[in-house]
Amino acid sequence: MRVAGWLVCLAVVTSLSSGVVGVAAPAAADIPAPSEDPFYRAPAGYEAQPDGAILRSRPVTATALSVPIPVDSWQLLYKSLDSHREPVADVATVLVPRMPWTGEGIRPLVSYQTAEDSLGSRCAPSYALTAGLGAATSNAASESVMIAYLLSRGWAVVTADYEGPQSEFLAGPQAGYAVLDGIRAARHFDSAGVDVNATTGLWGYSGGAFATAWAADLQQDHAPGLGLDAIALGGLPADLESAMRNVDGGYGFGLTFGGVTGIDRAYPEKRLSELFTPEGRATIQASNAACTVDLIATYAFRSLRDYTVDPRPFDVPVLRDALAENSPAAGTAGAPIYSYHADGDELVPVAVHDDFVRQSCAAGSAVQVVRYPGGSHNTTLISRAPGAVDFLAARFAGRAAVGDCV
Repeated sequence: MRVAGWLVCLAVVTSLSSGVVGVAAPAAADIPAPSEDPFYRAPAGYEAQPDGAILRSRPVTATALSVPIPVDSWQLLYKSLDSHREPVADVATVLVPRMPWTGEGIRPLVSYQTAEDSLGSRCAPSYALTAGLGAATSNAASESVMIAYLLSRGWAVVTADYEGPQSEFLAGPQAGYAVLDGIRAARHFDSAGVDVNATTGLWGYSGGAFATAWAADLQQDHAPGLGLDAIALGGLPADLESAMRNVDGGYGFGLTFGGVTGIDRAYPEKRLSELFTPEGRATIQASNAACTVDLIATYAFRSLRDYTVDPRPFDVPVLRDALAENSPAAGTAGAPIYSYHADGDELVPVAVHDDFVRQSCAAGSAVQVVRYPGGSHNTTLISRAPGAVDFLAARFAGRAAVGDCV
């Protein structure tokens, strides 16, 4: 499916939904935000459960931009780990097409990571997929169309709220563990009928690629028996310091402000909040539930030094160390990697992703590298999605991966 096919995906979903009797999306006002929803609360004693264990489940009506998707879908509360390897209860949404799988073998599973990039639970994909336009300021709402695209191929999809219950934006290990344990939960949820040995791919763009890269790096230690078959990464902010310095003072600065806030939540012992002036700390508090669009609109063309005691905050060792600690490492992935990026990306310089590729190649990973002349960060998310999906389809079909490492 080429770009034109992707652009009509939502229309296809709409037309399919119109023929499904009795399907209607609940009004957003009827769906409480996760912070107010008892389903998201961890049950007593869950800490003793194995990672990926399902703690609670419920069927939901999944939507793409408020249009019901004709699939069976569930939310799963499952046990995982945070960035300190302490128990945490995360939520993932599992979606399975109602049409029988007609491809070879068993139905594949794609773990799709949205660019959650937010500080509030109402910005999480599980909420966006049910509340629709009620979560309109989150990336997860717009990326629900990408999930619908994957479902139109007949594949099952799992998407995790990988920032965890405290919305720890850019906390790398938290994200990686949540993705891996979300796959475990999806495979063992009997009602969905996903085979425990289903061919499985990971895909994410920008912040979603960040979570995907962390999952790939942690897989062999955290879930060695999981088995991954394909990893697609687009617009990857592999080096957080470099990416943040690049957007400092630009229209995307809100992502830096939110990311530093999220890392501070994940690592309170680092006391990053002490880097901020009283005004800066008040601003952090005022944005403690902001979604992506809120962050960008509020902080466009500001600079981190506008809120910090030190006029050169990126040179402060505690912040530099925290950013390095949460930048995804390029270890040996257990599956072929598809790396795509626009040469003209204004938010994440292509050189940042190129360094990750070089390190991945040096570690022995098989990497297919695709670089697009021109383009922007956001347009590449849309226009180059078909290349990532074609890569996943080829791996699911058992075709050999292209390797560009020298």
